[in-house]
Amino acid sequence: MKALLVDGYNIIYAHPELAATVEKDQDAAREGLLKELSPLATPDHYEVVVVVFDAAGSSQPQPVVQERGSMTVVFTRRQQSADAFIERIVRRLVPNNEVVVATSDRLLTGLVSGFGARTIDAQSLLGMTADALHETREEIKRMAAGSRSHLEDRVSEEVRRLLDEMRYR
Repeated sequence: MKALLVDGYNIIYAHPELAATVEKDQDAAREGLLKELSPLATPDHYEVVVVVFDAAGSSQPQPVVQERGSMTVVFTRRQQSADAFIERIVRRLVPNNEVVVATSDRLLTGLVSGFGARTIDAQSLLGMTADALHETREEIKRMAAGSRSHLEDRVSEEVRRLLDEMRYR
């Protein structure tokens, strides 16, 4: 299984539009990030996408986990950083899975690399999302173009000849 773990706020602050939004509206910035990441949450890219947000200052005694389409969003528990949560998940997943952690945090990068996870920085992740979105759009165009074919293009020459004979009798 291929898993992508995303250090949510770290990526938001590296994204020019989302960084400007987060100060005014954290919910909008988080939703914007999830929208950006959605093209990667496919079997062709990553079977598991987990986006982790710090909630260390919250009063929640347990992490809050939300299933959002094909992504999982985690808000850490009270007094737990996203980095600590990601580290714990990486330790569990790495032995049997391909794990990629998206963060520009050098300390977290060194830590999860030591456990065997691959890391990518925020700019690389944002480039991957743009590429995946482009691939998705191209596939939709190919599918739409294929559905507009004429019936005569989908039947054999012999069937067309028989249909023509029936039509002109």
